Amino acid sequence: MKQSDNAIFLHRINYSETSLIATFYTQAHGLQKFMFQGGKKKGTSLFPLSLCEITFYKRPDSELGKLTEARPSEMLIELFSNPMKATLAFFMADVIKQCLQTDQSDPQLFQFLTRSIHALDGAEDLSSFSTEFLIGFSEQLGVEPQIQDKNCAYFHLQDGDFSDFERLGELVATGSGVEFIQTILRGAKSISESKQTKKEAFEIMLNYFKLHIPRFNVDQSLAIIHDVLYN
Repeated sequence: MKQSDNAIFLHRINYSETSLIATFYTQAHGLQKFMFQGGKKKGTSLFPLSLCEITFYKRPDSELGKLTEARPSEMLIELFSNPMKATLAFFMADVIKQCLQTDQSDPQLFQFLTRSIHALDGAEDLSSFSTEFLIGFSEQLGVEPQIQDKNCAYFHLQDGDFSDFERLGELVATGSGVEFIQTILRGAKSISESKQTKKEAFEIMLNYFKLHIPRFNVDQSLAIIHDVLYN
């Protein structure tokens, strides 16, 4: 049966000389993979985090649907013309693909991702955007760190909480990056943090995801992020 859905484009791999296998996170059908025949020509406007309206066929007994059309539902010119934003979009799409493995619909998550894409498109300061995204995404995944009323010195990554005392034998982070993470968790903004502090916070959150998301591995896109934001 022919269907249509709103979708966020995440990934593409070559299947043949003319066709692709395309991965989307959809509003009504969760994570979906499609054979896109002729997609190398038709899918020229598909960039990571493109907001699309897709048309497809999908049998209940098949993991791979057949995509017939993918057209942009919104034009995000800044996101794709700005090299730094395009790099961040590639990283975020990689994170989303790594973390979401279900075809179950989650309207709240889809709205969060759509808001994040719009925020990236309009952002002026990108230095902590990736960290803020990881923190917000962790909440949507149900693994967000738990904070206390005041800033604490130690972030216990396995338990996902903060304290003033280091628990021996546990993976723990400390320093200015931990303080910055707590600032973001409280919804505050700080533009005075150094590049090194923002880099530390980003790396702490990556380690946090590695502990809480099975088989999480974004090494391919991570090297690009470091070169763009923190060198």
